[in-house]
Amino acid sequence: MAKGKMTRILMAINVIVFIFMTVTGGSENIENLLRFNAMSKIHVYQGEWWRLFCPIFIHIGVFHLLMNMYFLNSVGDTFESLYGSKNFLIIYLLTGVMGNLFTYAFGEITSVSAGASTSLYGLFGLALGIMFNYRDNEFLRQFGSSFIGIVAINIIYSFMVPGIGITGHIGGLLGGFILAGFFPIMNMPLPTSTKIIAIIAFGLIAMGFIYIGNRSVAQVL
Repeated sequence: MAKGKMTRILMAINVIVFIFMTVTGGSENIENLLRFNAMSKIHVYQGEWWRLFCPIFIHIGVFHLLMNMYFLNSVGDTFESLYGSKNFLIIYLLTGVMGNLFTYAFGEITSVSAGASTSLYGLFGLALGIMFNYRDNEFLRQFGSSFIGIVAINIIYSFMVPGIGITGHIGGLLGGFILAGFFPIMNMPLPTSTKIIAIIAFGLIAMGFIYIGNRSVAQVL
């Protein structure tokens, strides 16, 4: 399979950001993480909404970066070939934001989090959505089902290992599953009704997470 251009660009951005963080204070330094706009519920509540987006490109330590880039390199090309570079990028970013919105709603108020894993779980959720939306296509159904074990193992791992942002993973997974009903695989259109339901569901859930997050922070501050 040809290497996806957008996948390579996303990997490069992650590495470049990590290098900048390393030479300006460290990628595991809380102050530096906040300076680079890592996810923080309090800061989002105070109006810094870009922190729902920026953490997608920030990593906490070299192992965190290498692990996520390994997975992005492993699955990114496949999804980019299925959806095209433009839609792949949109899905990648939107699922990352949904993951951080889930963290805003249900994460610890004092936690600082970051990582491309919100978007990577979004791709896993996308695969599960493909299995559902293209269930009459045997190849795509099997493709989607091949991710069930990967998702299960990674979710269990996220619960077992301290410090992993499970809320971001769940939110990204949910976002990807929903967006599979809006973004069609190239040359394989989805019913208009399915697309309408998907985009409305995505918007309503996102607004619900914002409402829950606002209330959870307001009760503490």
